[in-house]
Amino acid sequence: MSESFFLEAEDPLVAALERARSLSQIPAAEPAAVDAAYASVLDLVASDDAALWSTLAAEHVSLLRSAGFLSAAATRCGQYLASERAVVRLPLLLERAQVRSEAGSHACAAADAAEIRQIAGAELDSVDHARLRRVEGLAAVERDAAMRYLTESRDVFQSLGDAASAAVVEADLRLLAARDGSEQATADILAEPEPNPAPADATEPATSIPRALTRALALRNQYRYEEALHVILTALASDHLDDALRLPVLEELVVLLVALGRGKALKALSGVLETLLRPGGSVEGTEPPAQRFSRTLLNAVRLVDDGEVGQARADLDAVRELAASDRERAYWHLVSGEVAVAAVKRRKGEGHFAETVADLVAASELAEANQLLEVRIRALRLLGEAYELMKLPDLASERWAAAHALEEDLVARQLSDEVRATLLEDIPNEHDERIRVAAELARSGPGGAHAAAAVAATIVAMESARGAAILGRVAPDAERQLRRLPPPTDGAAAWAWLRTIADATRRDEAVWIMHARPHRVHHGIVGRDLVHHVDVPADRSKLEKLVKELRKQCNEIRLSQPEGRAQVCRLIDQLAAEIGVETVLGLVPRRVKRLVVVAGGVLSDLPLAALPITNGDEERVPILCRFALSDLPCLSIRPLLHQRSEANRGSRSLLVSAFDGADDPTRKARRRKVLTKATPEDFERELARTPYRRVRILGHGQSDTGDATGTWLQFASTKTERDGRIPPNRFQKAALNACGTLILGACESGMAQRVGRDERTGFVRAGLHAGAASVVAARWVAEVSITAALLDRFEDYLRYLPRDVALQRAQLDIRDGRVALAADIPEPGHPAWWACWTLYGDSGHQVGAPILRASARVPVHVLRHLSRPARQTE
Repeated sequence: MSESFFLEAEDPLVAALERARSLSQIPAAEPAAVDAAYASVLDLVASDDAALWSTLAAEHVSLLRSAGFLSAAATRCGQYLASERAVVRLPLLLERAQVRSEAGSHACAAADAAEIRQIAGAELDSVDHARLRRVEGLAAVERDAAMRYLTESRDVFQSLGDAASAAVVEADLRLLAARDGSEQATADILAEPEPNPAPADATEPATSIPRALTRALALRNQYRYEEALHVILTALASDHLDDALRLPVLEELVVLLVALGRGKALKALSGVLETLLRPGGSVEGTEPPAQRFSRTLLNAVRLVDDGEVGQARADLDAVRELAASDRERAYWHLVSGEVAVAAVKRRKGEGHFAETVADLVAASELAEANQLLEVRIRALRLLGEAYELMKLPDLASERWAAAHALEEDLVARQLSDEVRATLLEDIPNEHDERIRVAAELARSGPGGAHAAAAVAATIVAMESARGAAILGRVAPDAERQLRRLPPPTDGAAAWAWLRTIADATRRDEAVWIMHARPHRVHHGIVGRDLVHHVDVPADRSKLEKLVKELRKQCNEIRLSQPEGRAQVCRLIDQLAAEIGVETVLGLVPRRVKRLVVVAGGVLSDLPLAALPITNGDEERVPILCRFALSDLPCLSIRPLLHQRSEANRGSRSLLVSAFDGADDPTRKARRRKVLTKATPEDFERELARTPYRRVRILGHGQSDTGDATGTWLQFASTKTERDGRIPPNRFQKAALNACGTLILGACESGMAQRVGRDERTGFVRAGLHAGAASVVAARWVAEVSITAALLDRFEDYLRYLPRDVALQRAQLDIRDGRVALAADIPEPGHPAWWACWTLYGDSGHQVGAPILRASARVPVHVLRHLSRPARQTE
């Protein structure tokens, strides 16, 4: 559809046209300069030569479009079509259709194509027909029609010898196949040279922004989100990014930020997106259907956050028919399911779930078929939430676990360790989700008994998140019965279960259960006439970093330096503030003096005894000053360990030392069996020969939280040092089934490796496996003289106090300077020296009649004094 015109060489129009065409060929030319040059050409066209004006106007728009200046092309095309001089409209309509198609406004482009075919009929030449077929192919809703139109367009260009245009359509076909999940098409796209939308050299041509979007999609197909994000950020930084393509680039950026868990960046971007998606914000001053669809979905999510669920539903229903592809339908069903779940929560968990489940299943299936991993993950998580609200916990766990597995696969495909670590920390598992749902229902539900049941359901969800594989080793026959937790959605059953826990606590005792989700920490307090649930904002990844830094600082070299001890105090203060200790323990009545802690994940690594709180006179003191603490892997194990403790009471004691007689810190010990310079075989034989109620091991230890083979206790050896090491898997076979209290007086004996469902392997777990009712161990490197003094005091107090109170008194003696140390320790009351020691397991008494023993201590001493023979005098 082209015409020929004859112009005189000296005509100013010729010179102006040559300048404009030359300028348009410069790679770094400014859109405004090219636009102005062509505008000056059209100003020179005679007013009565409408055909020449229309042809040059179409050429003007075509060159702007070819150079990637889509906004300028759309603006000029609209102006020219509105002009009275546009006598020949067909070339301009064809250009407008192509501009709209390349800007992503396919519905408008399809309308233009239909108008052109109605006007031109059979008069379209082969080139224009091929161009129009490409527009129709990119706009087609049905995949088969799209493939057919694009293939026809490519074949026509090839038959005309236009290899460049044929290659462009071939790239469209690859993109279409990649969107359908074709691995070959994805590989072909990634085999092309990497796009360079922002060249350093201004004279170097920039790779088109559409190519960058295509490569980002191919990388996303392979779940290489980090690399895709780099491509999109480079495109955003490009001076060649046209306003008409800014929205598609930002939409891709949103998808990647969601997938990579960049919540703060996403929040900062929301204002820009709302501006771009506002009606009238398109390049042509009208809102295309695709833009209205995207705007409505984004606005629906915002309405849900604002609590306007009804308006969100009405808006979504109004644009359902605008979803022009399976990808768009996947997004619509996802947002629709999210709105439905929010509506059910507002009705306190009551409602019709059929449509909710149908929406989310459809979103998941469409996402899987269209390589929309981020949509599929979100749909599975929401589906799990819906099943949880429907009181189908098994189905909920299956969906949450499936989402978690997909996210872990996604993490493995990223490049940098930093991104992988951040993603892993931010991925909620099915327990995080169950706790979140229960907590949200507890916050939004009615008061009274319903509120208490909702809180109980949240605490049950927290208990279900704790690793329970240890139960089978402690009491195999009781494992199933004790771990049969009520579903968190059954408030009445959860409350009944919680009452049994509360009834089992002493009046001066409470249970403190904790769970860290990626961005919140949940606390439950349970005791006699006492139930609370509190959740506070907290960054789990920050907690991990603080704990790691604390361990790094707690070594003898750093603790010998004032700045090292000061840094430990700062880290302890930060940990206390991060998990909201002051808020939580402020709910505990003054009658409670003992806390049984059940914590998982990073929270189980916190030195809780050292965290500061405010006591009655507004003084900041460690938790230790108000509460005696003990630690359990899960609440369900408590009655089992208590039964074991009752059976293993007594005072028969064994001390096993890896040191020889001269170096033995306990060489003055009396009234117990002592093995010095003991080998692993000596230790094992002695335990097999005689049942001991209390066993204390002195030696060196090492723990590697990432590698179980690097964890051992060092005993004496007759050959090499390595022969004297006992790893946890050997230690758990020791005959400790008669032991009530196992004292591991070695560095890092309380550290563990986390595996599986919040299970923790190490010497504490090995001791409980071997039969001990309780274990005392150190979380980090312990100074030798303080270790000896603290554990001696602990054993003294153990004769008449419960284990947790005995350890509390021993630690307070060190803190308050009531113990003479064998070595000169700088600032011996500093928490880094004593807060590493923790009691794991049963917190009850070690001896059979502790009250009698306590009351008899003074009379016995008096009797001994009186029974001494009188000194002879002259």
